[in-house]
Amino acid sequence: MVLHGKDKALEHIPKSSIAFISKITHVQRGISSVTMPPRDHYIIQFDHNDMKTLRGRVYETMIDFDYSQLGEGIVPATNDIHRGIRRVQIPIPTVDHLYAACLNENTKEINHLIELNRFEADDILQRLSLLSNGNTKQ
Repeated sequence: MVLHGKDKALEHIPKSSIAFISKITHVQRGISSVTMPPRDHYIIQFDHNDMKTLRGRVYETMIDFDYSQLGEGIVPATNDIHRGIRRVQIPIPTVDHLYAACLNENTKEINHLIELNRFEADDILQRLSLLSNGNTKQ
């Protein structure tokens, strides 16, 4: 599932082989699995001109990235007023939104996709820059 916020990004970036921040320029939704809930598959492209690499190296030839997540499902409602079932809205990758992408061994497959606002992205870049320079003050 698409995660949100700098805390989630700072949790997953150090565990990744490759990590970067960039805006999504194209999302193509693929076929969903027939499980319950379904697993949705996407092919995502990022803006290489605005990309900030945090770990590893992203080559210009790395254009299409695969991403999958649990899809929309139905869960029991927990509110006593509205007993029954309700649909769960799952955040999906969105064009022109800013994300941190974390990858491991497979350099085409995104393990964690974390939506950020510009302030969170700037804070992450500043924190990681301080750590790489040997300065641990925050």
